[in-house]
Amino acid sequence: MFRRFTKKRVAFGLATVGALALAVGAYAYFTSTGNGTGAATVGNATNWTVGESGTPSTGPLYPDASIGGANVQTHHYTVTNGGSGSQYLTKVVVSVAKNDGTAWTSQTDGTKPACSASDFSVSAAPVGTAWTDTALFGDFTAGQSKTTGVVTVEMIDNHANQDNCQGVSVPLYFSAS
Repeated sequence: MFRRFTKKRVAFGLATVGALALAVGAYAYFTSTGNGTGAATVGNATNWTVGESGTPSTGPLYPDASIGGANVQTHHYTVTNGGSGSQYLTKVVVSVAKNDGTAWTSQTDGTKPACSASDFSVSAAPVGTAWTDTALFGDFTAGQSKTTGVVTVEMIDNHANQDNCQGVSVPLYFSAS
């Protein structure tokens, strides 16, 4: 009975057991945890580009007795996101003002009252005040423009001499946020 275990058979059995032990050992592993850090850089918002597009829809303005008269000019404007990412537009405020937003006046004849924002209504807002447009609010993707902004301007008779308004170009100031 002991002859069945020859040296070859014992060597083969040991080799098989060794191979199995190596195979099982190859599946052994350790577990652990680790941590690390990194950073992402966020850009900055870019100023909106806002401006009048096209020409007014009607001829020159003349004093109307009250807001809502017949001498109204319609102006179109465009808002553009010049940034590299999406931005959210809340409103566009339109007023009669210089291109830096400061008060505008025109007075070629110093003996008569100056022409100013108080001679005009912007989109039926009270005379001399700004008008807030929220029609274009929402997300703008990078580089997106919306050209559907509309504002009206009307000259209102203030029961005083308005000769200094004759022939002037009334500046509109657009402020987007």
